[in-house]
Amino acid sequence: MTTTTTTTTEPRQVVLAWPRPITLAAVAIGVIPFAIHAWMAFNGYFGHDDFVILHRAAAHGPFDLDYLFQDYSGHLAPGMFLLAWFITAVAPLSHVFAVIPLLMMLAVASVLFWRVLTRCFGSRWTLLLPFAVYAFSPLILYPTLWWAYGVQLFPLLLTMFGAINAHLTYLRTRAAKQVVITLLWTVAGLAFYEKAALFIAVLFGITVLLGEKAPWRVWLAHGAVVAGFAVLFVALTTSRVKNDLPSADFIAEFVGNAVLNTFLPGLFGGPWTGPAPGATISTSPLWLRLAVAAVAVLVLVGALLKAPRRAGAAWLMLAGYLAVDLLLVIVTRLPEIGPLIGNDPRYIADAVPIAALCATFAYLRPGEHSGGLRRPVVLGLVTLLGISATFSFLWLAPGLRFAKSEQYVSTARAALAANPSIALYDTSVPDAIMSVWLIEDGKASRVIGLLPQRPKFDQPAEEMFLLDDNGSPQKITGVKDPIVGRKGPVADCGYPVGGQVVTIPLSSRVEGRRLLRMEYYTSSAGPVRLALGTVAQEVNFAEGLHVLYVVVNGGSDRLEVNRGTAVDPMCVVDVRIGSPAT
Repeated sequence: MTTTTTTTTEPRQVVLAWPRPITLAAVAIGVIPFAIHAWMAFNGYFGHDDFVILHRAAAHGPFDLDYLFQDYSGHLAPGMFLLAWFITAVAPLSHVFAVIPLLMMLAVASVLFWRVLTRCFGSRWTLLLPFAVYAFSPLILYPTLWWAYGVQLFPLLLTMFGAINAHLTYLRTRAAKQVVITLLWTVAGLAFYEKAALFIAVLFGITVLLGEKAPWRVWLAHGAVVAGFAVLFVALTTSRVKNDLPSADFIAEFVGNAVLNTFLPGLFGGPWTGPAPGATISTSPLWLRLAVAAVAVLVLVGALLKAPRRAGAAWLMLAGYLAVDLLLVIVTRLPEIGPLIGNDPRYIADAVPIAALCATFAYLRPGEHSGGLRRPVVLGLVTLLGISATFSFLWLAPGLRFAKSEQYVSTARAALAANPSIALYDTSVPDAIMSVWLIEDGKASRVIGLLPQRPKFDQPAEEMFLLDDNGSPQKITGVKDPIVGRKGPVADCGYPVGGQVVTIPLSSRVEGRRLLRMEYYTSSAGPVRLALGTVAQEVNFAEGLHVLYVVVNGGSDRLEVNRGTAVDPMCVVDVRIGSPAT
């Protein structure tokens, strides 16, 4: 007899745990400023260096080492140029597409920074305050509206927090692979911003503040990476360090601007003022700056009274990092620009998370999961900080909106869509679009050269236009302040040009880039070689009587014309070289 036993299996119920309140609060603190910053970024546009970087990206491939490792104004940033190539290859001149990778980096960086805080200090409500200082900081959110800076800072923050997390895992597990991961984060940071060389100091400082030790082999590996980068950096870039340092008064004024006018107000939700030229910010009223400085002193002294040794080490780490930031400006940019550069948050924005982290170490004992401020107090302070910082950011944001650039490109885009074959003389653009510091790069071809119509710049044409300050094409009607060709030897023909080189003497010497206006007649179309000094170019001449505009660039007091083909001679009736007139 066989007995059959039936077993009934209860279906397993999956219980989804609701996130803890502190986690939800941290998410809100991260998401709110991120969303505001993303909205402003999506409604902004490119400006200044952005156009230069994207223009260069369009002319090179992703495996062109000379392009990736070029010296860009004293920076070595292959990661930035690789990203610029990708953006240009997929969606040239699309600002929305260009900022998406940066926003992704910002989002991941915020998650990693919160993880750093909770891994060092446990899950405490007090941690929401330093996290809010970082997440809402106008010193980070405002200058990164400028794409060329965002592509430096956001990768730096992402890789910094990635390196710290990997190092914390190493200190817990002592697994050698975590050292390798930390080094990879550092290398990734160096690919975008040379300030990633400071990671070794940050990691060492955190190790000390945690009361941990790491073998000398770990620091030797980090030092080798930094040394290798330093060798590469020195070999491939021209030093920006000035031979003569500015005066002590200059340095003191700059440090005062950077610390009292910019850094400290930014940490407490400031600067409660509007934008100034470039990426600088206006100075807050004196009473407000003094009040912020007084609060900063109370925070500093309060921590020293509570835990002298730990707080002293934390403040020393912050002071050292900030001092390096300021020293880099003093020896490179300060002699050129002056103390006002201290009002530019780009040079100290990377110190904001360091300040938040060091302040947390100063007030909280690592490893503990309790203590600190009470929940209502924390939420109240975070709310006040968030409102204040958001107000400051929204006040500042129009300064890097680059509305003039967007209007210029939009106007030119519409004109080119209506007449794609239009020939343009390349001219400088307004300073609001590209700074005069960019010199030869500050041209219309850099700004609109990547439009889908692929505008034709400086190509010979019978009708040529130039873009005005609004991006509208204006027809060139002639040249002003002309250097003219001497009268030709043949009446009603001027200079007959056959199969031989004909030299047309000029009334004076031509130097640099100019516009040639030439009247000619020929019964046979064909190529003609024009040479001004050692610079020559071939131009196709059409049958009949024509006026031709040609951009020339050379130094000579004579123009050489060579038909070079066995056809009927052509007549060059009039030659004028000067600046375009509209």
